[in-house]
Amino acid sequence: MKRILIFHVFILLMSLNMAGFAIADDYLIGKGDVLEVSVWGVPEMSRSVTVRPDGKITLPAVGDILADRITPSDLSNTITQLMKEYIKQPIVTVSVEQIINNRVYITGGGVSRVFDMTKETTLLKLLSELGDLSGVDLRRAYLFRNKEKISGDFYSLYFAGDLSKDMELQAEDIIFIPSNRLNLVYVMGAITNPQNLQFYEGMKVMDAILAAGGFTEFAKEGSVYVIGKDKQKRKIDLKQVTRGKDISANVTLMPGDYVIVEESIF
Repeated sequence: MKRILIFHVFILLMSLNMAGFAIADDYLIGKGDVLEVSVWGVPEMSRSVTVRPDGKITLPAVGDILADRITPSDLSNTITQLMKEYIKQPIVTVSVEQIINNRVYITGGGVSRVFDMTKETTLLKLLSELGDLSGVDLRRAYLFRNKEKISGDFYSLYFAGDLSKDMELQAEDIIFIPSNRLNLVYVMGAITNPQNLQFYEGMKVMDAILAAGGFTEFAKEGSVYVIGKDKQKRKIDLKQVTRGKDISANVTLMPGDYVIVEESIF
């Protein structure tokens, strides 16, 4: 009989644990979250509660209990200890019914998403979940927390694997990730396919020209101009570069540069 009773208690506890969200063991309850507090055999002590803005919940007999930034299992243990004054050997289970304020917001034009943090996570882990980041500008990205801008080198973290730039995320963090529309190189003139190209680190003039289909038959390879954001115009002679004699003219480009190849009349 005793074994049968233990078995039924085990099944009951398992069902109670599965009643809420399937969340990680290290999930931290947040303000606004809806919790289901179940006290086995004492239905009058069981109820659904919402974590108030002060981070607390209120239960019959035991009163106010701090729930914010605590795991459901730790909160279960705390409630169990408090209820021992009123119930002999209480069995308490806390499950999360609805996640409200454990969220991270991503905006800025490059990505727009809202993440429910079901466990502690870092910036690198979150970036890894965003998928293709070729259309965003991680160099200008930053994190906004508690009304303060926290600058970080997202580019080195994600593309170079510099873990010293990683950081733990917190509920209500806002991550600003702009699009890379300012990181374009414009290739124009006597080019097979004039177009805008996505800039990348170390991009050179010939890289941009070849990516746009190369010179047309009327192109003046000795008369190529690079115009930067500062409006400064540089004339470059690429004849020696294409002939493999002197590559010094194959200068490195910067985001926003215009590469213009003049066209010969004859």
